[in-house]
Amino acid sequence: MELNQAKQPAAEAPKAKRSTERRIALLNVFILGVVFAATALWTILGERPTMSETENRNLATFPEFSWESYFDGSFTAGIANFFDDTVPGRETFKHLTATIRQYMGLQTEDGATIHMNSGNQLPDQEEPEGNDAPVEETVPVIVTTTTAATTATQTTTSDTTSETESASTTSKTTTNTTAASNTTTAVTTVNDGQDDDDGGELSNNILIYKNRGIMLYGGSFNAGRNYAAYVNAYKADLGPDVNVYSMVIPTSCSFYTPEKFQYLIGSEFDNINNINDHLVDVIPVDAYGVMEAHKDEAILARTDHHWTGLGAYYAAQEFAKTADVPFKNLTTYQKVVKPGYVGTLYGYSGDIKLKNNPEDFIYYIPNTTYTTTYYNIDMSNPRYGNLLLNLDNVKPVSWYLVYLGGDERVTQVDTECKNGRSLCIIKDSYGNALPSFLTASFEHIYVIDMRYFKQNAITFMKDRGVTDVLFAMNSFSATGSNYKKLETLRTQ
Repeated sequence: MELNQAKQPAAEAPKAKRSTERRIALLNVFILGVVFAATALWTILGERPTMSETENRNLATFPEFSWESYFDGSFTAGIANFFDDTVPGRETFKHLTATIRQYMGLQTEDGATIHMNSGNQLPDQEEPEGNDAPVEETVPVIVTTTTAATTATQTTTSDTTSETESASTTSKTTTNTTAASNTTTAVTTVNDGQDDDDGGELSNNILIYKNRGIMLYGGSFNAGRNYAAYVNAYKADLGPDVNVYSMVIPTSCSFYTPEKFQYLIGSEFDNINNINDHLVDVIPVDAYGVMEAHKDEAILARTDHHWTGLGAYYAAQEFAKTADVPFKNLTTYQKVVKPGYVGTLYGYSGDIKLKNNPEDFIYYIPNTTYTTTYYNIDMSNPRYGNLLLNLDNVKPVSWYLVYLGGDERVTQVDTECKNGRSLCIIKDSYGNALPSFLTASFEHIYVIDMRYFKQNAITFMKDRGVTDVLFAMNSFSATGSNYKKLETLRTQ
């Protein structure tokens, strides 16, 4: 009897242990359920951001319902994109992810880091322009009221980048076009024995090298010929008394891509020369040459896809020389330096090294007298303003807005320069930085963005007695997709 009583507690011990384990398991399940439920409710009901500070763009909006969009799937796809793009706490998660990612890249023998991912595109809403991969097109034959501007497709020999899902190689190819893919290239090796201590990182079609973001340019000779044909048509419409200039601006990849990564990019130099070769009665402005001469200076931002005020100054100086107009030396300007600048390339690449290595944002205030009037893109609502925006309440990622305050507006600058010359700049966002350096060069300056302007550009310029027209844009626009907007402006 006593023996049975002794065995009973021993037999009940495993049952008690199993019961405790079950209670702990149930508690864990309950806690995880609460966490998941709270997270789900937070992502659904939490305050959703409308603007990305790091990417300097507006986030997706909830799609408007229509039966057509519902049945073709775009409505539900838009909902998914809205919830994915506007997660509460998005900026915090992006910074956390960027910090983690620096430890998760593939390391090569020379210390380079390559992030391979799904190939997120740069936002279409903002810069850099011309992100769409160039595709081969029929070169347009544009007939104007006075003459015909024509070009013919020809075979050219160029360095092209051939991309696959797993590797990128450079080959000498006879083709009509070079192409850049929006998909991030996964590279099997980047070590060629050079610059062994420097390393590099590839993320979202942006190479990170020595704390500099470098957009990978592909280019398209065929698109360049199309761009030239469109610009030629403006010259034909405006007539012999109007000077038309083309300034295609190179980006960081031309001057700062190390030799071992050259196979990732097309040649901006060759693409710009191809454009210039097809201009008819249009005067090229050699921004490439003048920027190459000053590449050891801070002419292009490290953390942003734009050029700097200094780069724009040198290009404006070259344009003034080409146009034979007066030009003020940089020593006459007031220099403003704002430290702590981290531009758009951090948001585009998600690379923490850019965030941890900010640069100075420098702009220059002219000492000339002028007035600035802004209009809506349909030329309504005129209002006076500052040519250079006050940045006191502007977040660092948006400091490039100092130039004109943005793109979706028309700018008119009236100066004290009485030489009878009136300039119209047709531009992408690179062109925003030019007018402040030309206030001593032209009597009137008009600035319109080729992506947004809502009037016929030829009529606009004739009505205002424009004597000079400058097409100013980076290479991604001129050989990407934005150049197509030039024809819309000419014919709308």
